[in-house]
Amino acid sequence: MIFQSNWILTMQRLFCILIFSFSISTIVIQTIKADDIFPDESGTIPIAAWDVIPDQIIDQPFHAGVIAFHEVSVSVHFTIKSKDQTVAQLQVDSPTLNPRTGVWEFVLPIDPKQIPDGDFQVIATCTPGGQGNRAVTLEPLNLFANHAKSLGPFKTVYADADTGDDNSPGTQAKPFKTLAKAVKAAGDGGTVLLGAGEYSPHQIRAGLNRKYWTTIAPTLGTQVQDVQISSGRPGTQRLRFERITLFADKAQGKYNTIIAGENGKTQVWLDQCVMLNKQGRWKGNVNVLGNRYVSYITGGLSTQLNNGPAARLMRNHRVEHITSDAFTSVAVAINSTVVDIDRGPTSAHPDFHQSHVAKPDQFNTNRILYNVRGIDCIAQGFFGLNLKDSAFVNCLYDKVQGNYYRSQYSGKLDHVLFFHITLPNQTWLWRSNLKTRNCYILNSLFQSMGTMKGADVLGVTISDTHIMGKNSMSKTAHLTVGSPMFINAQENNFAIPTSSPAAGNAPRLQTVPADINGKARQNDKVDRGAFIAE
Repeated sequence: MIFQSNWILTMQRLFCILIFSFSISTIVIQTIKADDIFPDESGTIPIAAWDVIPDQIIDQPFHAGVIAFHEVSVSVHFTIKSKDQTVAQLQVDSPTLNPRTGVWEFVLPIDPKQIPDGDFQVIATCTPGGQGNRAVTLEPLNLFANHAKSLGPFKTVYADADTGDDNSPGTQAKPFKTLAKAVKAAGDGGTVLLGAGEYSPHQIRAGLNRKYWTTIAPTLGTQVQDVQISSGRPGTQRLRFERITLFADKAQGKYNTIIAGENGKTQVWLDQCVMLNKQGRWKGNVNVLGNRYVSYITGGLSTQLNNGPAARLMRNHRVEHITSDAFTSVAVAINSTVVDIDRGPTSAHPDFHQSHVAKPDQFNTNRILYNVRGIDCIAQGFFGLNLKDSAFVNCLYDKVQGNYYRSQYSGKLDHVLFFHITLPNQTWLWRSNLKTRNCYILNSLFQSMGTMKGADVLGVTISDTHIMGKNSMSKTAHLTVGSPMFINAQENNFAIPTSSPAAGNAPRLQTVPADINGKARQNDKVDRGAFIAE
């Protein structure tokens, strides 16, 4: 009996130890699994970026902008520093219309009179609302004050491909012939004015340490189509091409680019330029940029290319008649449009926006599409695998009818925001291996939404959204259904009337005070989708 009692007691203790050990192991495994799926972080951060081209020379009042989004709210604290001294500080609690960019964003007025001439830095700290969330400080923005005109002097030189001579002084009367000679003569921060003709940017080699932008633009009265830059690798830092056509003209080739950088060491600014493949989009696999050129694109047009151009910042740009991806290689796209994606006879896998990282321990992070639209596209819409801290705000994607492409996400989504999306004719699909955390779909309008077996959508909050057709998501708040009564879908007008069931019944989002067209949302209750009701 004693032996039996001791045996029972021993077995009870062993059983308890086994249970305790198994519980600890289970907790450890879950913790490891959780860490393996998502980083160990508390709360969420604002998804934010500068809407400014860095390293500009400022001699007049200037408005710097930050776009920032969060599921609760955001405020931005700006600090201007010059020579390690604080010059000014400003707290901005809501977005307003930036008169310089035409974008609703957090705006900092800068007066160069108050800043000593020379370089200065702007620091922006974005603080979210809500308990437990974390602030984020953007990389400092570097600019140059020049109110007293002590920087420089900056030279202006001329070049003419037909009548110029590189042995001339480079004046308007006696211009240089080549772009390389003109850029070297203009010097750091200078301006090159080009007459009508074709120029090569290849091997300009004017230096990799230039700190100011050198502007290359047409002479007065010369049109953008009259000054053409062919393919090449400039080997020069901070070239700003303004109102110029850049082109490729190659029918064959695995990879062809119009201009190439220096493995991430050089920056280029394409301002109101036209970029095109003269052979057409289905020949030559031509893209605008190569060799990790760090680019900024403002205004202008990209056409007849393989993909839309890569950019750290793209604003007010139009992409049309491309084969594959429109905004996949853009970190921040604002007020931009793609019209007509069609892979044609190629084997391309086209996407409006793709954020795909194949390695399971890596994320694609801080991608922002704001006031961006796709029209008449034969492509997937929003497509991604392993995406983190990214925002898609005031976006329209219109798919050409009769093709199988969807919007779909798989892998890991960690704090991804979809605010005021209009997806009128494409299914949204959550794929089977999806894992989610802190994702929000707010104030949007979808055709339908599907969920594959095994998809973990517990981390997705869907609220104040309109779904026209089938919906597999059981947990939604304030859902509206049925026809949204688009004004004229045949003419790509996807605004809704005030009588629509999707009109006037969603809460106003603090970080999205205007619609995709820049029209202010003035009421506390706003319309679902990217457009204000008409």
